[in-house]
Amino acid sequence: MIAAVVVFAKESEEEGDAAEVTETSDEPTTTQTGTGAETETETGGETETGGETETGAGDAAAGEAVFASAGCGGCHTLEAAGSSGNIGPNLDDSQPDAALVEQRVREGAGAMPAFEGELDDKQIADVTSFVVESTSG
Repeated sequence: MIAAVVVFAKESEEEGDAAEVTETSDEPTTTQTGTGAETETETGGETETGGETETGAGDAAAGEAVFASAGCGGCHTLEAAGSSGNIGPNLDDSQPDAALVEQRVREGAGAMPAFEGELDDKQIADVTSFVVESTSG
């Protein structure tokens, strides 16, 4: 089954932006812009938008070690990590998606500190995968 998303952008004189159509399926995807340019990408969930690609999946096993070494269990309950912290959200109950986990790890929120700069991109991807895989039931 193919899902198509049409993104309407206000045309810009400087950049020549126009409507963009992105198709996703089990086949390679093709992105067309109003300038006539086509970009073909591999499947696997990566989407190119504005020159940036989404972070690839991390290694959940390595993420378990990052979760422990960064002290995540001191604040968060996560059965897979054997942690029962009660300062931050109970991750088993909240079952956050990958985008939210990555954002919170990078930027922090409320009492949670930002870990961008403390953890590298691979560690962030790894701990994100660990949390998501551990809570997706």
